Amino acid sequence: MSRVKILKNKRSPIRIAQQQPDEIREKRKQLFQVQKQYADRDIETKIKGDKLIFTQSNSIYRDKVGSRPTADEVITCDDVTKEVFSGKSMEDNGNKFVSHSTAVDSYKQVRRSIIEIMRIDGVPSATHNVYAYRFVSSDGTIHEGFDDDGEHGAGRQLLRTLTDNEVKNALVVVSRWYGSKIGPRRFAHINETGLSAARKLPVSV
Repeated sequence: MSRVKILKNKRSPIRIAQQQPDEIREKRKQLFQVQKQYADRDIETKIKGDKLIFTQSNSIYRDKVGSRPTADEVITCDDVTKEVFSGKSMEDNGNKFVSHSTAVDSYKQVRRSIIEIMRIDGVPSATHNVYAYRFVSSDGTIHEGFDDDGEHGAGRQLLRTLTDNEVKNALVVVSRWYGSKIGPRRFAHINETGLSAARKLPVSV
């Protein structure tokens, strides 16, 4: 019995990390990108869990766009009256992808434009409304962000597509109505339809 007790008290040096939910993993990937942007500006940060913390002030980074607009905001918010452009739509094995874009140059415009697009007939009924945005402020700084809306990894890939094609001052929303599993093809469809909407903007690429 004493031998069993000794074995129980011995701890293995090997630690098995618990698998993180997809949503947390994607959040951390997004924070790594934000962290790199701050590092380029010599601002020290650290990632703890699903939060980005500024080392000097110990304050927590918060997305300036805020959380996704609620149904009440979509219904009651004042009209934005910004021109919204439609990209190509695609269908694949029962799935439908539709894209929209609009010009933005501030975080406030990004949020209000998301509301404007969410008011387009049919868009609120989509299974996922993935968005990404990029805009340049007056000092030349590029601000960007994305949201997956449950389609893990899609927002990050859409933002990369906009970046690779040098799209600026644009918000792109891609709506997906789920029909069946199509694997990685869904990301290709989101990127293609999203870029087609961005290219409809007068000055985007």
